[in-house]
Amino acid sequence: MSKMNDLQKNLYQLLVEFDEICKRYDIKYLLAAGASLGAIRNRSFMPWDDDIDLYITRENWNKLRHILETEKNVLPEGRSFVYKENTPYYCNPLPRYVDTTTTNIYISQAFTGKACGQHLELFIFDPLPVGDDEKERYLEKLHIYTELLSPYFIVNKNTSLEDWQKHYKLYKKYCKRVDREGEEKVLKELEDELTQYTHEECNQYIMHWGIKNYIYNKEHFEELGDFGKFEDGQFPIGHYTEGILRVAYGDSWMYIPVYDEQISHNGLKNDIPFEEYTNRYLKKIDREKVFKKYKRNKRNNAEVFYNRRKVDLLVAKAKVKASYIHIREKIEGKEDYLYDLLENKDYTCLNEHFEDFARLQSIGDVRKYNIMVPISDKNLQTFLFGLIEQGQYYEVNKYLNVRKAQEKHLGEEFNEIENICEICRELSIARYDKKDLELVQKLVDKYEESYPDLLDIYRAKIWVMENKAKTEEDYKEIDELCNSVLKTYFFDGEIMAIQAKAKLECGQKEEAMKLYKKSVENTRNGIIWQKVEDECGYSRMNVERELIKELNGEE
Repeated sequence: MSKMNDLQKNLYQLLVEFDEICKRYDIKYLLAAGASLGAIRNRSFMPWDDDIDLYITRENWNKLRHILETEKNVLPEGRSFVYKENTPYYCNPLPRYVDTTTTNIYISQAFTGKACGQHLELFIFDPLPVGDDEKERYLEKLHIYTELLSPYFIVNKNTSLEDWQKHYKLYKKYCKRVDREGEEKVLKELEDELTQYTHEECNQYIMHWGIKNYIYNKEHFEELGDFGKFEDGQFPIGHYTEGILRVAYGDSWMYIPVYDEQISHNGLKNDIPFEEYTNRYLKKIDREKVFKKYKRNKRNNAEVFYNRRKVDLLVAKAKVKASYIHIREKIEGKEDYLYDLLENKDYTCLNEHFEDFARLQSIGDVRKYNIMVPISDKNLQTFLFGLIEQGQYYEVNKYLNVRKAQEKHLGEEFNEIENICEICRELSIARYDKKDLELVQKLVDKYEESYPDLLDIYRAKIWVMENKAKTEEDYKEIDELCNSVLKTYFFDGEIMAIQAKAKLECGQKEEAMKLYKKSVENTRNGIIWQKVEDECGYSRMNVERELIKELNGEE
């Protein structure tokens, strides 16, 4: 049973209303981002979620916009649709379905006024041209368009220093055009260029955003008839939804982040009509004058942004240099000892030695600027093999990409690491995304002899056995294999959950319940959490909700 907070209840009501409008007018859309993750992983909001995002193609958005602008009584009372064409100072490519009776004010939209209620946000997708050169030019134009559109902040701030220099050079060129020809004309020209391609001539769609390139295969938008349960309703989630999530969130999309990594949006949120706030400050502001200052400040900030980034780079390097003093004694000169820990599968001790390195190498600016924490190749290989053997292949690229930035040709050991990660990824896609028993079995047969002790192969093999199991003897066989695997991988909650089901089917209810609870304490895989709740009624997600309340100081 889901436990929505008051904000989530209101967002859900907005979703129900929007869904009804779309059904009435034959508008196609998809759940996106956290709502999509929630629908696939646990059929509800994630406990910390404070928004709902939706995907819509340009064709469907244009159809909806036409209806909004030509027909009466489309929206319920207390609702509005805010988009850049109908709302002054709303410089956002993402339309919003807004509840005007509530407040949700972010700094970046406080100046707009009308966008400051609790809302659904629509991410518009456009056909992407075919061909590498055409795509590169398209992305350059998209990034310039979003940079020119928003005067409130630097949109493309997460690019590399090299890419920023290219982007800023083009941005300055377009700023000069804006000064000569006018902003409206230049933006319109860019919009026309970015929306000129048709569904028939493309094989991919791109989100009309700019902050990050989200590119999906056309198949995700061709069959919009797939629905998923989200809270009390069924909503469109798209064709091959897990593939969409893998593009958006990476190979670890099924894992629920720990508290420190759970993303909520800072802002003023309550059930008071937002105009009670916005009227207090907007009537005291000459918005046109302030808007011009925003634009001027944006250009000034962009001009000094490169130098600021260089300072950030120096600070990150200094942080690595200072922090490595405390890491050195744990790993430096201990290559053979650490490798022996790996060989002996002493993962507890191995992880203790590498935990400070992993924490330092994972810091945002350290990764962004490809700063390599000083570590020998052998130690890095031991660390990465350790991640793979513990079922965390999806973490490897986070470290390996930084190493590649130093030297593209990495040698045989690193190539082997990449090959094994690709095998694990194949198994993950076959099992989680495609749910294809036959394909999973083929992959197990193909790789089991070469990698007999790979945890991801054990997981896949036992998953196939569970899905084919019909008799008590089948479940006894699963139980025995799980016992064998857990002697080495005693920490793996995913295998524990399958063993719990086997014990339950064999009549060992008390043992099964203990193992179910232990399994969800040993994994953050949301698919496993939901599996356990479905099979025995124990909700690890409700435990998470209570933990988050406690950490947030809520009663």
